[in-house]
Amino acid sequence: MVTSGEIPGLGLPDIDAHTPLGGLGPVELHHPSQDIDGDGILDTSTSSDDEGTRIWSDYDNDGLADHVTVVEEDGDYAAWEYRRHPDGTSEWIRTDQGSLGK
Repeated sequence: MVTSGEIPGLGLPDIDAHTPLGGLGPVELHHPSQDIDGDGILDTSTSSDDEGTRIWSDYDNDGLADHVTVVEEDGDYAAWEYRRHPDGTSEWIRTDQGSLGK
């Protein structure tokens, strides 16, 4: 579930693999630290803690996350894409989920 907590230092929402992101809205990536697509522009922020790893990416370099993947310590995982619609609305759509069978 989305909570009021944030990932320390990154200012990102605290989510897990079972979180519905329906009410989340756009997420700013203030300090991306990895270049996940190799184009020379930092576009991804990754964080890990004892509950799992979260990977937030901004593929179109507008400062907002376009994709997030969560892999939990127990092996559960999920991925979402942030989609902007022609009518001006936007939403996070779950694109993958499952378990690595840990």
